[in-house]
Amino acid sequence: MDYILDTLAKVGFDWKMGLFQFINFLVVFWILKRFAFKPIMAVVDERQKKEKTSIENFQKAKTELQMAEQKAQGIIDEAKVDANKRIEASHNAAKEQGEQLKAKAKAEIDALIVQAKKNIAIDKKEMQESLRKETVELVVRAVEKVIGDKIDGASDTAYIKEILASLK
Repeated sequence: MDYILDTLAKVGFDWKMGLFQFINFLVVFWILKRFAFKPIMAVVDERQKKEKTSIENFQKAKTELQMAEQKAQGIIDEAKVDANKRIEASHNAAKEQGEQLKAKAKAEIDALIVQAKKNIAIDKKEMQESLRKETVELVVRAVEKVIGDKIDGASDTAYIKEILASLK
């Protein structure tokens, strides 16, 4: 042991001073442990708890955000489906309305055709009647010229109608 102490003395180590520093270290360590380390450890523990709570809150917020995103996506998908249904319904309604308009136009055209046919038939009858009257007048004039005398109107008209009836 003397050899070790001599070697340490050569390097400048004094064992008395080393023992004093060791005792001094123990006293300072005990004071720090008693008054400084406990409050520091309490602050460190409190900070760790806050960090743990913050991490848990972050995880909850992240989970809630994912759930909100999924819910939002579900709402968007629902809105798309609803919009597609509405578009299809309006398309079908427009198609039905177009068909109704076509049917209405066709009915109106058919009514116009029937009315035109009636008008043509009426015009045809009027023209035939007019032609018959003109024919009667022409026949009366021709007979007057052939006979030379004017026959009285009533007997003349009756005679011509009888001739025309026999010609039909």
